[in-house]
Amino acid sequence: GTGGAERALPHGGDAPEEEDDGADGLAERRRILRRRLDGAADALRRTGAAYAAAVEMPEAPRAEEGAAVRSRSGRRHLRRERDARAMHNGLVGEYNSRRHLSRHERRLRTEAGETRRRKAGGEFANATALPGHELVGTSWRAVGLAYGAPSSFEMRAPLPGSPITLSFDPVDAPGPDGASDPGTAYISGSDGCNRYRGTVSLRDSGFNASYLATTRMLCRGESAAQERNFTGLISGSAFFYEADGDRLFLMAASYRRGGRAVPGPAVAEFEAEEGGGTVAGGRVLKRNDARARPAQSKKKSAASPASSGRYQTSPLHQGYGTHYATIWVGTPPQRKSVIVDTGSHFTAFPCTGCAGCGEEHHTDPYFDPAASTTFRALSCAQCVAAQCAKPSGGFPGGSCVFSQVYTEGSSWYAYESVDRVFVGPKDAASAADPRHDPYKADFLFGCQTKESGLFVTQLADGIMGMSAHPSTLPRVMFDQGRVRRNMFSMCFRRELRVSKMGIVAGHLSLGGSDSRADTSPVVYARNVAGGGWYTVFVKRIYVREGGGQSAAADGDDQVARNVDVDFSEMNTGKGVIVDSGTTDTYLHKSIAAPFEAVWKKVTGNKYSNAPVKMTEEELLKLPTVLIQLEGAGNDVNLQGDGIAVGLAGQIDPANPADAILAVPATNYMEYSPSKDTYTPRIYFTETAGGVIGANAMQGHNVIFDWERGRVGFAESTCEYLDENPGPDDGEDGPASADCRLGTPSLSVSCSDSADLSRCDAGGSAAASTEPLSGLEFWTRVVKSPGTPQGASCEDVSLAENAANGGGKMEVNCDGRGVCREVRPCAISCANAMAHGSGGGTGSAGAGLSPVGSCGAVTWSACDYTCTQTRVNSVLMNDGKCHEERAEETTRECHVQACGRSDPCRVPFVVHVILRIRGAVAGSWNRHAEEVFAAAFADAVNRKKRGKSKFFGEGDVLVLNASPWRAGDDSAIAPAPGEEDEELGMQLVVEVSLFNHMAEIPPIIADPTGENGRQVPLATCHERDVQPLAAAALNVHRRLKEKNFVSAVVGLMKRSDDIGERRQSPFYYTFEDPKLARESFTVTSWTIKTDIGGDGEDGLAGLDMSLREVQLDLLFMTLMAVATGYLGWNLRSWLLRRARLVQKAAAKYTKLGPTRNKQARDDDDSVMAIADAYGNGHGGGDDESTADGSTATLLRRGAGRPTDATSQGSIGSISAYLAKTGSR
Repeated sequence: GTGGAERALPHGGDAPEEEDDGADGLAERRRILRRRLDGAADALRRTGAAYAAAVEMPEAPRAEEGAAVRSRSGRRHLRRERDARAMHNGLVGEYNSRRHLSRHERRLRTEAGETRRRKAGGEFANATALPGHELVGTSWRAVGLAYGAPSSFEMRAPLPGSPITLSFDPVDAPGPDGASDPGTAYISGSDGCNRYRGTVSLRDSGFNASYLATTRMLCRGESAAQERNFTGLISGSAFFYEADGDRLFLMAASYRRGGRAVPGPAVAEFEAEEGGGTVAGGRVLKRNDARARPAQSKKKSAASPASSGRYQTSPLHQGYGTHYATIWVGTPPQRKSVIVDTGSHFTAFPCTGCAGCGEEHHTDPYFDPAASTTFRALSCAQCVAAQCAKPSGGFPGGSCVFSQVYTEGSSWYAYESVDRVFVGPKDAASAADPRHDPYKADFLFGCQTKESGLFVTQLADGIMGMSAHPSTLPRVMFDQGRVRRNMFSMCFRRELRVSKMGIVAGHLSLGGSDSRADTSPVVYARNVAGGGWYTVFVKRIYVREGGGQSAAADGDDQVARNVDVDFSEMNTGKGVIVDSGTTDTYLHKSIAAPFEAVWKKVTGNKYSNAPVKMTEEELLKLPTVLIQLEGAGNDVNLQGDGIAVGLAGQIDPANPADAILAVPATNYMEYSPSKDTYTPRIYFTETAGGVIGANAMQGHNVIFDWERGRVGFAESTCEYLDENPGPDDGEDGPASADCRLGTPSLSVSCSDSADLSRCDAGGSAAASTEPLSGLEFWTRVVKSPGTPQGASCEDVSLAENAANGGGKMEVNCDGRGVCREVRPCAISCANAMAHGSGGGTGSAGAGLSPVGSCGAVTWSACDYTCTQTRVNSVLMNDGKCHEERAEETTRECHVQACGRSDPCRVPFVVHVILRIRGAVAGSWNRHAEEVFAAAFADAVNRKKRGKSKFFGEGDVLVLNASPWRAGDDSAIAPAPGEEDEELGMQLVVEVSLFNHMAEIPPIIADPTGENGRQVPLATCHERDVQPLAAAALNVHRRLKEKNFVSAVVGLMKRSDDIGERRQSPFYYTFEDPKLARESFTVTSWTIKTDIGGDGEDGLAGLDMSLREVQLDLLFMTLMAVATGYLGWNLRSWLLRRARLVQKAAAKYTKLGPTRNKQARDDDDSVMAIADAYGNGHGGGDDESTADGSTATLLRRGAGRPTDATSQGSIGSISAYLAKTGSR
C-alpha cells in the first residue's frame, strides 16, 4: 500500500533549531510559544479562517546522542530533553503556520469572494456568452429521441398524439450588473403529457440545462415512459448543438483529456415548428407569438448543509490493494481519483507538466490548472505547509513547494494550490447534479510535478489524506460549514478485479455515516491521540478457532484463545493507528512468538507469511483474529438478551464494553488468481506501535469521529446504495434537495364555491351575463419535505403552477403532510348547474362519475408536526382527480423530519434486518412498505393497547429493500459469471421509540420567510427516557421469537389494504406457507439517538430546572445519610453477634489433656459453631460475618472434619444462641 505514517522532507524552512539551554530554557520558550499560539488562534477565530493547517515539523537528531551515555539517569535525561525538543518544534511549526494564515486570511477571503462572483459558465467555461443568441426566440418539435444506455442507445420517434416541444424564451429580468443577461434563457414546452419549464445557460457552442419543473397530470403506459425519458435526458445536462435551417441536433457533452467537454453522439433531433423561427446562416427568424414569461417563483435562500444535519455519501472503487474515491476539481470540474488514506495528511495528484508520473497507468489525464477558472497557485507570501521555491525544477516561479515520503518508499513533490473540490460519483452526468453544490469547498491540495515508487504505477491518480489533521478535506468541509459534524466513515469490500472504468467496492460518507448496509451496531474505540492520527489502544489479541466472519461466534465450538503478551509495548511510540492507505496489518514484533504458539496450538501448523495453496473450505476453517480495543462509551445493556455484536462481553468480563474487531481469514489471507495461492497479510515487524490496515477494515463500516475522540466499527456488507435515502435515514440522512409533491386532487370545485343563487332555473345569470367567480381548492400530498437548502413545498407548488401557465395562486402547507392550493376560477351557470355540488363530502358533483383510480393511496411524508395524512382521490369523467374529503385521515409519526434528530422525542431507535423467503425486491413500492409497516407494528404490539404500545405504524421506516441471494450467506463471493440464486428479499427496518413525556415546544415560523418553519428541540427528563430502554429490550425479545416474521406475513396476507395480491412483492410468500416459515430475523440492535443527533454526551436536550436539581440533590443526600446509619447499626449488630459466638465457644468446648489438643478442639468447635449459626440464621457464607477475627477462624477451620464431640455440642449452642438472641 502507499499509506502509512508520513514524514515531511525538510526544505530549509522548518522550525528553527533551539540552543541547548537546559530544561528551564525549553520550558520558558514553550510558555512563550503557547501564549503566541493562543493569540494567533484568537485572531484566526475573529477573521474566520478557512484553513487551519498545522505543520508537523521533523525532529532534528543530534549526533552526540549516541551510545556515549551509558548511565540510566543520563539516558533518561536525554529522553526527556528529546521529548521537550519535539514538543518545542511542534509548537514552533504550528505557530509559524498560524502566523502565515493570520497574515493572509483577509486576502484569501477577498479572492474567494471574487471567485464566487465570477461567472463560471458551467461545462463551457472557455466559451463566451453571445448577445442575442441564435436559439433565443425559436421553438422546435422533436422528431427523434435517444432511448437506452449511452453506449447502445437507439433513436425513436415521439408517440403519435404525444408531441414533444422545446422553446427558448428570453429572460427580461436584470442580472447582477443591472442589465438583462443575454447568456440565460428559459426553456419550456411539452414532454408529451405534462408541461415543463426551466432555464439554460447559453454559450456559442452549447448550453447547460437546469432541472425541469413540470406539471403533475397523470400519465399512463408508454406516455409516462416517454415523459421519464425526455425529462431525464434534458434535466441538469450539458449539450452541444448543431442547427441547420429547420433542424436542430443536440449532442451530449462528454469528457476528454484535461477534463474539457467535447461533443458526443446526437441524442435528440428537432424540427422547427410552424412560425417558431429557424436558424439559417446565423440569422434568427423570430416567431410571432412569444409567450408571456410567468412570474418568478420564490426560493429559499441558500443554506449550508450544516443547518440541515445532512451528510454526503459517494462510492469507493477497488484499486491495487487500496480503495479510491472520485473527486471533482476546478470550474468546470475535472475528474480525479485519489486513494483514501487515513495515514496521511495532504491531498495531491499530478498536474499538467508532471514528468513521468504514470498517466498511462492512471484512471484520468493530468489535472490542467489552465482549464479551471477558479484555480489559484499560492504565492510565497501565502505558503501554508511549504517553502518558497525559485522558478526551477518544474515548479512555477514563486510557488510554495512541499513533498511527502511514505513508509514503503513512495514519494512526491508538489506546489500548494487552491480550487473548488467536492467528492462525487465517477460519471460526469451524475457529478453535474446540483445536489453536490452545497458540498463544494475551497480546498488546499498539492499539484504534483514529480512522483516515485507506487505512485507512478497505481491505478488512482493521486492520494487524499484523511487523518486527524486540519488540512484534510473532511475537516475543511466542516470548518467551511459544508457538513454539520467533524466526522466521516468509509466501508470497504474486496473485489478480485480492477478496471479504469471503476469497480465499486464500498462507500465513503463525509459529515456522517450511511448505516443502511450495516449488519451489527456501531461499537466505539477511544481515539487516544489528540490529533494527527486515529490511534486506538489495543488491550488483547485472540485467535478464535473455527473461523467465522463476525465478532460474535457462530457456536460454542469457536473458542477464542488469548495471546498472552504485554501490550504496553504494543501501544508504544505513535501507538496503533487505523490506516486505510496501508494494505496490510502490522503489529509489534514482541507479539510474534506468543501469537505463533497459539496459532500452532489451534491449527497444528506454523504461522508464516509465505504463500500457500488451499481450498475455499480450508480457508474458512482458518482462525479468526480478534483485536480488543479500549471502548469509548459503549452501552452493554441495550441489546436484549445478549451482549451486542462487537463488544467484548463474555470474552473479557472485566471489560465488557471494549470493542472487538474481527479479522477473518477471508480478510487477512490475500488471494492471487494468477498463482492460485493465499498469503497471510498480518505481519509482526513493528518496533513501536502498529497499523490496523485496510484488510482489517474490510467488511466494516469504520467511523472516524474526530469531534468526539473515537473510532467506530460496525460489521457491514459495504454495499453502495445508489439511491440516497430520504431525510433522517441513516444517522442524519444524505441530502435530498427540494420538496416533492404528489398529484393535485381537487377538494372544492368552482361550482361548489360559486354563488349559484345568481343562476335561474334555465341556467343563465339572473343579474348578469358575467361568468360566476369562485375558488378551487386543490390538495397535494407531500412525498418528501426536502431540506433547508432546497426549495420549500410552497415554493415548489408556486414554481410548478408558473411553469404550467397558471395564474394567481395561494399555497398553505400545514406541516401535516399536505399542501392546500387555492386558485381563483370562473364558471358559467350552465356548467355550474350541470356539475352540481359535492355536498361538502368531496369535490365531485352530481354530474360527475368515477372512471378510474389516481394511483395507490399512500401516506404522506412525516412532516415537522409529527403527523402524516392519507388522501384518497378518484379520477372523474372530467379528467381530474377529485379528493374524497370524508376519507382523509391522519396519524402520528416519528420518522424522517420528526425522527431521531430530536433525541428527546425519539431517545432510541431499534434497527432490524429481516429476510423474507420468496419475496421479490424488484416489486417493492411505497404501498407495499405501508402494508408491511402496519403488519410489523401489529406483530410487535400484540396484546398491547393504546399508549402502552411500543410504537405505532407511523414509527416504522424501511431504510432499504434489496434481494436476498444465496451468496449473502457465504463468506466466499460467487465467481464472475456464476449465477447467484435469489432466495427472497432482505429488509432493513428502523423503528422509533417515541417519548410521550417529552415537552414539545410550539412550531416557530421564520419571520424572514427564508427557512420555512423551525422545529425546536423538545425537552425531557432522564427518568422519562429510562422506561423506553426497557421497551427496547422487550421489542428485541419479540423480534427474536421463532415465528415472528411468519406472523408478519400472515398479518399482511389478511390485511384489507393489500390490494391486488399478484402485484404484491410478497405474493409467492402468501401462496406458499413454507416460505413464510423459512423467513426469519437476521439481527437487531438498539441505537441511542444522541449518536448522530444534536446531543454531545448522553441524551441531548435533557432539561432540568433549578428546583428539580435541588430536589434531586436533597433526595440523594438523605439516601446517603440513611444508608450510612443503617450500615453502622448493622456493623454493631454483627460485632455483638461475633462476641456471643466466642463466649459460647469458650463455655461449651470440652478441654483436652494437653494444650495442643485443646487448641485443635477449640478450632473445630468454633467451626462447628459458625456452621450452626449460619444454618440457623439463613446464611452460611463467610461474607455474612463482619468481624475480622471470626472470619479468620472460619478460614482456619475450613476443610477440617469435625470430631464427634464438637458435632454433639451443636444443639446446645443453638439453644443458647436462641435464648440470648434478644440481648
